[in-house]
Amino acid sequence: MIEVKEGNTFSGKMKGGSVMERKSHFTQKQKLGILKSGKEIGIKEAADLAGIHYTTVYQWQQKLEVLGEDAFLAYRPKSRGRGIKKVTEEQEEAVRKTWERYPGFGPSQVRNQLRRQGITISTKTVQKVMEANGYSGIRKKRDKKESQRFEASRPLELVQIDILEFFIHKLKVYLLLLLDDFSRFILGFRLSAETSVDMVIGVFQEAIDRYGKMEEVLSDRGFVFYSWRGVNRFEKYLEVESVHQTHASPHHPQTLGKIEAVNKQIQKELIRRQEFKGVGEAEAAIKQWVEIHNYKRTHQGLGGLLVPADRFHGRVDAVLEALSKKIDPETQISYDGIDISRSLINLVLEPEGRVSLHILGHRVDLTWRRP
Repeated sequence: MIEVKEGNTFSGKMKGGSVMERKSHFTQKQKLGILKSGKEIGIKEAADLAGIHYTTVYQWQQKLEVLGEDAFLAYRPKSRGRGIKKVTEEQEEAVRKTWERYPGFGPSQVRNQLRRQGITISTKTVQKVMEANGYSGIRKKRDKKESQRFEASRPLELVQIDILEFFIHKLKVYLLLLLDDFSRFILGFRLSAETSVDMVIGVFQEAIDRYGKMEEVLSDRGFVFYSWRGVNRFEKYLEVESVHQTHASPHHPQTLGKIEAVNKQIQKELIRRQEFKGVGEAEAAIKQWVEIHNYKRTHQGLGGLLVPADRFHGRVDAVLEALSKKIDPETQISYDGIDISRSLINLVLEPEGRVSLHILGHRVDLTWRRP
């Protein structure tokens, strides 16, 4: 049985290497004794001896650091609660692996990713495991004005395009990303040592050939997207393709919020974490990251359980049905080759209000003539 002595140390009578009796509640003095012993033998070892999970001891340690010893001893929880919730080794391993795979995720995102795999665990428990393993998330207060958001109503109705600059050693490179507004599905990217209108048109055309015609594109007023004098070649290209162009307001990046969020995510998860030998190696890594973004990782903007491909390819109902049965959608739903079907037939609302038919990305003349 665990014994906490007045000297703020504790001992446990062991049998077969395990604690014979485990406590679910501790006084503040007992907690302090466990923490002090943890400094000598290690937090995890002290937690194991006390019969509790190490994440709980880390939480006590955080409170002690904030309050100080006197205030910590005087602290009285408002409620005894329901006791210490046990975390299984399988749950802990699942949390660690998911967080390692998606280092930019917060606790709620990790929890949603696990739910997609049929693993049920609370956000609070996920946060405890993450904090005990080095997580230090900062909650930001959202401005009400920034929380106002818009969203397209269907795939390819609106796309966002932007360029991210970063360095590979001393070489400045430019990453162009094309994003579907409705689904957050990345339609294409290009990495280059220089920006050009040709690069933009190339990515746009490849996306049309693969996925179908877009109705509208939203961009900033960078020189490759917009000309202050006359019309540049990209704008002329959009006119020929009957794609409407909209520009974000100057000094108002929130308009491009979805693709700006992707820019921040790829910097946090890949660009700042990996050192590339050259452009080719960086391009290969980005391609793999885009694949994971589109088909593997859940997105908070899609309810936390869906991946962009679920929405883009119209599989939301099938995925939610699988999740309701605690089935990993990846074992039931395959996206291999499905992107080809989207590019076969595509109806587009033209800027003038007319509807046009596109097959394999090319417009079909629907004008009827009497034979």
